[in-house]
Amino acid sequence: MLQSKFISDIVHLLVDINDHYLSAKKQIDFLTEAKYEYSGTGLFVTFSHEQGIDNYKCAGDSFLLDGVDIKSTELSADGDAILFFKNGLIDLLEIWSYDGYYPRAELKDYTLIKR
Repeated sequence: MLQSKFISDIVHLLVDINDHYLSAKKQIDFLTEAKYEYSGTGLFVTFSHEQGIDNYKCAGDSFLLDGVDIKSTELSADGDAILFFKNGLIDLLEIWSYDGYYPRAELKDYTLIKR
């Protein structure tokens, strides 16, 4: 289960935007944040999978979902996020700020907007 509200909100929005991948929505309950890697310009979140997630694999091997803008008083420019799939499963979330500066802490004040 995802612990971060921020990460959960982004993942939910990305799979909701792309209803072509309905089984991706069911994968969310089987995800846990395994690793956070702050790069200075963004954040990479790698997910681990709980038993049973394979029942909800998406068709296709590797692909990505995007379509969200991140607005926050904690960023000096808007941000973006991409959700990467590997072997049909949610694998990695990449978040970044358009100006190249991303804080080394989770955003608390944010608004997510569908594109």
